[in-house]
Amino acid sequence: MIISAYVSEGAFKGLRPGDANRLTHINIAFAVVRDGRGSVRHWKNSEAIRNFIRDKGHLKMILSVGGWGAGGFSPAVATPQSREIFAQSLMDIVNDYGFDGIDMDWEYPCDDVAGIEASPDDKVNYTLFMELMREKLGPDKILSMAAGGMQSAVDNLELDKLMKVMNFINLMTYDMCPWDKVGYHTALFPSSAGSPSSDKVVAMYEEAGVPRDRLVLGCGFYGRVYKDVDGLGAPTTTGPTFLGGGYPRIKEKIAKAGLQYDEAAEAPYVYDAETREFITFDNPRSLAAKMQYAKETGMGGVMFWEYTHDDEECSMLKALAGR
Repeated sequence: MIISAYVSEGAFKGLRPGDANRLTHINIAFAVVRDGRGSVRHWKNSEAIRNFIRDKGHLKMILSVGGWGAGGFSPAVATPQSREIFAQSLMDIVNDYGFDGIDMDWEYPCDDVAGIEASPDDKVNYTLFMELMREKLGPDKILSMAAGGMQSAVDNLELDKLMKVMNFINLMTYDMCPWDKVGYHTALFPSSAGSPSSDKVVAMYEEAGVPRDRLVLGCGFYGRVYKDVDGLGAPTTTGPTFLGGGYPRIKEKIAKAGLQYDEAAEAPYVYDAETREFITFDNPRSLAAKMQYAKETGMGGVMFWEYTHDDEECSMLKALAGR
């Protein structure tokens, strides 16, 4: 099964001891679109990445393109000429560094929610671009995409055509928090609070025609925090914010206010009544449940954002890998 880590380029320093044997894929995040071309000129750790790829062993090293708020995609795929320029520029990076493939992280075709360019034509143009990308990559390299965990993301993709040229889809089954009431950001199953669930997202893509064994379940190695709230299900007008510091910071919150676990949703959380903060996250128990779910339901595997958010003991990755 796939166990794939997204790693921020700026934080990449290699892997902790033993982690190479726990992973199958690494997505280096992110290349961006500049003037219609893929670019990694902003990378700070280019040499570390080159050296790692040179001695990567069994690992599949993937170039991830985009990320939240990264624009330029819509015009870059708008015409046959622009698609050719964009696709070839990505191939130049793949060949230069020795990547094993490309992961497209356009958030999202036909949707300007992140403040980027969007067009109704993105749906068809994205398919045409991915078909061209497969042609250039050839049959042996990986072509994947990160896909949103909402119905609009499904509706804005020609999934039946995309799956003819793509290896698998990385489902971003995190950041699914409700914005009007307190809930979980990466619950596996539905909760009494009404939070979206990973299980529902998987079903959504499967109903749209994506084979389950080509869906990769997303996990979060970080937390989201609701402030000035009265606990799970309470109303809120601000929504959650990103909790920096990864799992080590989450453990600090647990030590202060105590861990609670929603067994039905497979979702851990902390509620600090003193500060009125509600923190939602994954932990080793919920990650083990997600891996078990992926195996038992025939999924392609699991992935997570982000590698450097784990603790020094690799507690989160060990829970996913079972070792």
